[in-house]
Amino acid sequence: MAKNIWIYSKKKLSDIVTHRISEICDKIAPDNITVTEPKVVINDNLAYGIMNPTSTLLIKDNSLLMGQLIGDQSNWDVPNEKFPDGSYALFREGKDYCELVTDAVASRTIWYYKDEEYFIGSSSQRAIILFIGNFKFNEKVIPWMTASGCLGPGNAWDKRINMVPPDSSVLLDKNDWSIRIKSNPIEFKETKTSDENHKKNLIDILNSTFKTIKYNYSEWVLPLSGGYDSRGILCFLKSNHNTNKDLRTITWGLESSLTEEGNDAYVAKELAETLKISHKYYHTDLSNESVETLFNRFLNNGEGRIDHIAGYMDGFEIWKNLHEDGVQGVIRGDESFGWLSRSSELGVKLLLGLGLCENFSNLNPYTKKGYFQHEIPEQLEQRDGESFSAWRDRLYQQHRAPTGLSALSELKLGYVEISNPLLAKSVIKEARKLPDHLRTEKKLFKEIVEDLSPKIPFSQINATASLKGILKQKKIVDLLSKELSSNTANELFPAEFLNDVLIKINNTNSVTKNKKKVSSPKAFIKRFIPRNLKSLLRNSVPSLTLPPVDYNVLAFRTYMVVRMNQILKEEL
Repeated sequence: MAKNIWIYSKKKLSDIVTHRISEICDKIAPDNITVTEPKVVINDNLAYGIMNPTSTLLIKDNSLLMGQLIGDQSNWDVPNEKFPDGSYALFREGKDYCELVTDAVASRTIWYYKDEEYFIGSSSQRAIILFIGNFKFNEKVIPWMTASGCLGPGNAWDKRINMVPPDSSVLLDKNDWSIRIKSNPIEFKETKTSDENHKKNLIDILNSTFKTIKYNYSEWVLPLSGGYDSRGILCFLKSNHNTNKDLRTITWGLESSLTEEGNDAYVAKELAETLKISHKYYHTDLSNESVETLFNRFLNNGEGRIDHIAGYMDGFEIWKNLHEDGVQGVIRGDESFGWLSRSSELGVKLLLGLGLCENFSNLNPYTKKGYFQHEIPEQLEQRDGESFSAWRDRLYQQHRAPTGLSALSELKLGYVEISNPLLAKSVIKEARKLPDHLRTEKKLFKEIVEDLSPKIPFSQINATASLKGILKQKKIVDLLSKELSSNTANELFPAEFLNDVLIKINNTNSVTKNKKKVSSPKAFIKRFIPRNLKSLLRNSVPSLTLPPVDYNVLAFRTYMVVRMNQILKEEL
């Protein structure tokens, strides 16, 4: 339920810093709730501020942990000590060092900045920019946002701000004012044993992890979908703590989803009733507020890191209600047990949000003209001897979790605290020992959950509206078109690209209808051409095999770049 800024200075800090930090906390707070007064501390050379602080925070001297620890908590506050287990962002200070520490997958992003006077760590890019008092736009985010709807690996809006990688720390030596990065490797090494032993080992680790977790259920709720992850958490909480009496579950989505069989909302309600657990459903139907207000709140709360606005078109009413109801935290089901099957290099990259602009049929022509140039960092490329499945799941932990899942968490952290028990390092390490076939499609984890769960079908339909559907509404198209015609848009994007998007976004519906009537070459290839021939065609005729980015989605991503550039300049 908090965002922060944590500052160490070469010189003793003056009292005016207290006022500056308080102002920053006010600016980064959600605009639709009354937040708790920020906690601001200044102690000689170190100061920090916490927006909307709660009792879930761990504070010892000048060290601060936001999130949740699991297991051994000794020396969590001491720089250069081992990284604790849990899901958290950790800021710790000692006599000779300051240190910023992420959990196993950087589920809570820590951004950092260093110059000749300050070393700053923060959960908020905006907070850092506001403190240093100026903004230097990072052009690297443009192609990544355009192609994938996120900032890209390690990128921030300001070129001087960096992200602490997963399972890593940035250590400042106070004596020589130098920093170094310490990282634990992300490696998948199969343990040679039977599938039955793998299952037993994973169950044992999950049980031992959940035994150490204790929630105050008067303050915490479990968002329950109709899928495997949240149901798995529910089953392990019940089996280890007998929580069915006190645990509260919630689900959200369109009001109409409650009566649709097979839907997240329908299945979650049925599951809660079967287990006799308290359950509440929140509607995410479109707010009555203006679209501009909704979009600005989305960008401010999440700092424009990801384009997933569909679940927030209620104007963050769910999160406002949870905050006002005294809910301090939600138990999220982010996990890393494996992902969807892919059998090609491009398939893996597109799945993990690492598609380049050249990989999309309607962006590829611009890359050939020299626009939207970017590349995948070397550390994210496939390693020698690494299977597609192992590479896919390493990218999930090394890129998708810290870049995508953490961005989704950030949208909510102004309202509630977040715990991710399935991202415990002990659980993730065990999952890395599984053979490919037990990780692909989360096969083993699904089997474990099915064994523990009541015999209620798992959902097949998402309860929230689709991003494409939302962005086709006329009032949204009008706002996007207005922003894409602005001077800022023309400064950041090629005029040819903006004109193309403006034309195509206005004709989206008619184009979709035409496509339904006429079978496209791409559809024909997907259906009838063998996989090896598809690969050959992809190299020779890329426009036939590369997927396009929906033009309404493309318009929204362009809008995000333009507006975040404006917001970060104007609020200084």
